Amino acid sequence: MAARRRLGACLLAVLAVVGAGCGVRPDEQPRTIDDPVPVVGAPASGDADAGGRERIYLVGPDASHLLRSVPREAASTQNLIEVLLRGPSDAELDAQLQTLIPAGTELLSSRRQGSTLYLDFSTTLTTWSAANQPQALAQIVYTAAEDNGVEAVQITVAGQVVPLPKGNGDATTEPLTVYDYPGFVLTAQPAYPSLPAA
Repeated sequence: MAARRRLGACLLAVLAVVGAGCGVRPDEQPRTIDDPVPVVGAPASGDADAGGRERIYLVGPDASHLLRSVPREAASTQNLIEVLLRGPSDAELDAQLQTLIPAGTELLSSRRQGSTLYLDFSTTLTTWSAANQPQALAQIVYTAAEDNGVEAVQITVAGQVVPLPKGNGDATTEPLTVYDYPGFVLTAQPAYPSLPAA
């Protein structure tokens, strides 16, 4: 019993010494904190939006025009859509990524009600070619769905509900979801193997 007490006392003494060495002592007076050292390899100011935790969707270079997600920094879902409207960074353009959303399109308003995000765009949005409409809409819908809880996107143009094409070409005035654009995004999932012959 006495040996156990001695061992316990020794362990407490060791822990006290180690704890004292690891503690952070307060400063005796205020001091200036130096600016953080810049991270090597951080994006240049022109590509400041090319990093971050959020993602926007751009159109890939291949003939299939599959969407690819790229990282961005944004303070809110509205800000993320505004970042999407700016299009690819210089590095992404070099990688032949593009946007099919018409240049000059502006987000006029954004609000969320439940799981539906309401986005109102300038009339420039509808100056797209018919062939580009589904990919452009998929870019918006998939980017909006990056916000947790957003399941549908109601798109209006200058405050008016207009028919918009889903992935299969059918026009709708209802809110759009990612399920309206199946197969529009490049996936890292491997193709399913073919079933063995019977």
